[in-house]
Amino acid sequence: MRNQKPKNNLLKILLNNFTILLLIGIIIFFSLKSDNEIAELKQNGKKTKAIIYDKKSVGSKGTIRSFYRFKVNESYYEGFDDNENLVKFDSIIIIYAKNNPELNRSKEFVDNY
Repeated sequence: MRNQKPKNNLLKILLNNFTILLLIGIIIFFSLKSDNEIAELKQNGKKTKAIIYDKKSVGSKGTIRSFYRFKVNESYYEGFDDNENLVKFDSIIIIYAKNNPELNRSKEFVDNY
């Protein structure tokens, strides 16, 4: 039985290290994905006008999120922008991916990324 304690401790250490490495990998994956999406929008994105249809406070830090809607080829798509200066029914310029309009950001966000 004494030999099982070190094995259990080693197993716990390996599982903890694996969990930490997995979390770091997930963070890196999503940050690179976001960078690639913005690069796609900068290089190949198409501009259009969107209308703000809602505005809400989100999260615990008091972030004000404005939700917008735009139309491409008779279909409507939505997105959001964290700009507290926008009000309902304002229009903003957004950039969307031609082959996937669900990938979209405000032009201001893309320009400042």
